[in-house]
Amino acid sequence: MIRQGLSRTVAADLRRHWRHFAAASVGIVIGVASLTFFLALGFQVRGLLLGQVFPSDLLEVAPASSDIDIFALRLDLGRDALGEADLEALAALEGVEAVYPKMRLTVPAMASGGTSLFGAGMQTEIVADGIDPELVDGDASPAFVPVVRDGTAVSCREDASCGEGLYCERGGFGPGVCRPFIPVLVSPYVIELYNGAFRRAYNLPKINPAALTGMVFEMSFGASSFRPSTQPPIVERMRLAGVSERAIPLGVTIPLGEVRRLNGLLDSPEAGERFHSAIIKLNSAKALPSVVQAVEERGLSVRDRGARRAALVTAVVVFAVGLVGVVLLAISAAHIMHVFYLVVMIRRRELGLLRAVGATRNDVKALLILESAVVGLLAATVGVAIAWMAARVADIVAATQVPDFPFKPESFFALSPLLMGSVVVATVAICVVAALPPALRAVNGDPSEALSGR
Repeated sequence: MIRQGLSRTVAADLRRHWRHFAAASVGIVIGVASLTFFLALGFQVRGLLLGQVFPSDLLEVAPASSDIDIFALRLDLGRDALGEADLEALAALEGVEAVYPKMRLTVPAMASGGTSLFGAGMQTEIVADGIDPELVDGDASPAFVPVVRDGTAVSCREDASCGEGLYCERGGFGPGVCRPFIPVLVSPYVIELYNGAFRRAYNLPKINPAALTGMVFEMSFGASSFRPSTQPPIVERMRLAGVSERAIPLGVTIPLGEVRRLNGLLDSPEAGERFHSAIIKLNSAKALPSVVQAVEERGLSVRDRGARRAALVTAVVVFAVGLVGVVLLAISAAHIMHVFYLVVMIRRRELGLLRAVGATRNDVKALLILESAVVGLLAATVGVAIAWMAARVADIVAATQVPDFPFKPESFFALSPLLMGSVVVATVAICVVAALPPALRAVNGDPSEALSGR
């Protein structure tokens, strides 16, 4: 009989004892809302730190430094370059998918442009480095590719006559020569730094990073207001290919081949052959500890910019937040257990009557457990909904009241369906476990005693 109308019986019991179940649900709602809210916050912060600020699948390896401080000066007595043997040894490490050498521009440079954005031209000293375009394949604009110089001088009078990726360089009244743009990447940190602080100091408008792709400016390699190169400057026209986390945090990143060419022409031939660091791409984040240990055993240093510390801090924070939420749910489970004990006492005659008319012990036990599961499901759904609304309100407040800062996300909460579904399932399981002792007590009694009121 119970099995035939189990759902109707559960619905009727929930309506009849809704006050008791509602009282039991308050603690569950609070616990679920708190757990979901803070877990979503913790996971989003962790993803931001380890995905954008400190990518956990990439490591920068450089020669270990041996510094000696002499008053205000710091002398580096160690080597400052990686050789081909170092790159081959790094590529052979277990857990390493690829190795991408990096080279710093070892001559000064000045950038000028920005009239289309700011209404007036700007000029500034700038630093640059070079990376293999394969490192950012799929991460930035397809325009970030090696520069092709075929050595042929094609005459021109305007940019449109040179084709894609080329511009017309004119030095006088006669025809010019088609030359390739040098693609440039900038870091999101540069954009956020400008939008958050720099623009305020100079009363400039914000810039939209998505609209910057294709912007053109000039760089004079070897020119400087402080200490210019001994060689005549080389002026190149640059074109922004995109915004990428792989770019140098402050400055610009260009293809590795161009840095090698410029270092060799303006510094020395040897400068065009010295790699200053390398980016190691890991097969997975799990390989991070073993790869770091192997790198350090080879006398090299890992420039993770605080990635390991950030990973540890975020892991501790997420664990602490989860622990607090679990404690809240445990307290709620104890509360719902107490409420079900009370409900069983109130319904002794009702449960005894069910046993007397043919319901088995398993039927009664299934009835109580299903009721607890429904209560847990409804309470968890309400709690998740409250957490979702609180997260949306917090995002609106952050968007309107919190000033821009580097890597400020659009949302501070990672409210994924997986997270919310996992919390709901866990809550239902906790409620079922909490209802087991009262259910076992209810089915172990004698139906005749329950009917007689003893």
